[in-house]
Amino acid sequence: MNAAQMQHYQQKLAFETDSWDLFEMLSGDRAVTVIDGRSAEAYARERIPGAVNLPHREISAETTASLDRSRLYVCYCGGSSRVHNLM
Repeated sequence: MNAAQMQHYQQKLAFETDSWDLFEMLSGDRAVTVIDGRSAEAYARERIPGAVNLPHREISAETTASLDRSRLYVCYCGGSSRVHNLM
């Protein structure tokens, strides 16, 4: 792996987490908000406890203006093809 490839993956991984890391964040003192980017119907059926629903098709400067920029936000959705729209 060359230096450019290494830098690419380091930058990418700096903004990704896994379920165990999220569990530890939610169990600890970390100020974290979980955003469920799925539809309201999917959110109503099942969600991570404490998650807030913000469907990915509704994300805009207006719908995110009130978000506290000092908090950490962890976003999830129904598939990897949609998660990039949340970031």
